[in-house]
Amino acid sequence: MKNPVLGGVLAVIAVVVLIGLYSSAFIVNQTQQALVLRLGDPLTPITSPGLHWKIPFIDSVVYLDKRILDLENPSQEVIASDQKRLVVDAFARYRISNPLRFSPGYGRAVDLASRAQ
Repeated sequence: MKNPVLGGVLAVIAVVVLIGLYSSAFIVNQTQQALVLRLGDPLTPITSPGLHWKIPFIDSVVYLDKRILDLENPSQEVIASDQKRLVVDAFARYRISNPLRFSPGYGRAVDLASRAQ
């Protein structure tokens, strides 16, 4: 190249294109499902693992677990009607089967356990 300014401009353009490609790709693992949010509004959920694409700076991705999750509350002491003390443990197991129904009800990627307490 005879013109060093043209070479510099091409290098800057190449860097900008690489940054755009890097910020528009995301990977979903086998144990995850993703929900793409366009300006805060949920789009279609992605349940298949692999490389997926989004619009950079407009779309954001929320990852949700596909596995069975546990929700454990701390033990509580309860006094029964015969004045005996009982220790009650409570737990729940759940799986997120529909990310579109989960996200609006509980917010974006909010830990369900912290909301239950």
